[in-house]
Amino acid sequence: MEIKNIESFIPDADGRIRQYIADTLGDDFKVKMARKQPPCHHSVKYNVDFNQTCIAEAGNAALIWKEPLKGLYRMSGATVEIRSKDSLGIRAGAAQTLRSDIENANFRLPVVIIFGGDQLYSEMHKIDVPDQIDAYWVAGFIREGNIQVIDCFTQDLLIPIDCNMTTEGYFQRNELKDTDDGELLFHASCFTQPL
Repeated sequence: MEIKNIESFIPDADGRIRQYIADTLGDDFKVKMARKQPPCHHSVKYNVDFNQTCIAEAGNAALIWKEPLKGLYRMSGATVEIRSKDSLGIRAGAAQTLRSDIENANFRLPVVIIFGGDQLYSEMHKIDVPDQIDAYWVAGFIREGNIQVIDCFTQDLLIPIDCNMTTEGYFQRNELKDTDDGELLFHASCFTQPL
């Protein structure tokens, strides 16, 4: 299914996804661990300097995080701007959900930003599904197959292997009050890209 056809799927997404998962998918459908290291993990930098990366021209970005109370994955499109050598200003499509999850986190909410790959990842916030359904289930349902993933280096998160670049890091709960304009400050722990 092409990304442009998702709009016709949204009105009854809730019932269709629930029924399809209950009837055919089960827990094994959610993700499939990759056996090989994907190209986006070939070069890893732990002392991040965004001014020396091509992140400004990277294209569509998506945030991936776990909802802190239930551990379900969430995805949202985002716009990214460099704020300092190791931090980014983020405006998320699912800003209310993300803010709520940051508030429910103990101190920090681990997040990974992925660039490139399937455009669906950056469009997930536009699909109206219940909070109790994992974003990887939804993506797998729409793509009619498993989403291949791999572990992050510094965060307890899984990312799709088809992305071009990633940056791992976190949002801090105590910084929410400083972001009335909707922008959130992302602190990076590592940056990965192809060789």
